[in-house]
Amino acid sequence: MVIILFVLLAAAVVVAIGLVTIGRITGELVDAAPTSIYDLDEAITFVADRLPDEVTAQLSFDDVRALLAWHLEYLEDRGVARRQGVDDLAAGPLVAAEDDAVAYVLGRAGEAGLEVADVWVVQVLDADGAYLEAIGAIGPQLSMPPDPDLD
Repeated sequence: MVIILFVLLAAAVVVAIGLVTIGRITGELVDAAPTSIYDLDEAITFVADRLPDEVTAQLSFDDVRALLAWHLEYLEDRGVARRQGVDDLAAGPLVAAEDDAVAYVLGRAGEAGLEVADVWVVQVLDADGAYLEAIGAIGPQLSMPPDPDLD
């Protein structure tokens, strides 16, 4: 009789520990931001499908790949994107200015000897932004706080 009571008590303790552990991990996962995976090949297809014909006539898939890779470099430098397997999350909202991204990509294209028009880069980065929104990597745009000088 004592053995049966001991087995039942041990089973109840194991079940309780399991339930507490699962509840704690579930709570942590609820609070964690969802992870979006950027697939470069998928992004190239997504972006190329959304570019105007006059741009796709001038840019190859390799050109689009390079532009998107440089855009990702820029986002990583700003702390907005991170490599897979890196878990260092920044606190608070992260901001990457569109004009700075265009300037960065144009600079990298110039260094690589890739001749692209500014407007093409803008269109590629706009389409890349649409891809980032589609995969859930970009949150809603934040409203700016009121300017104290205007009040």
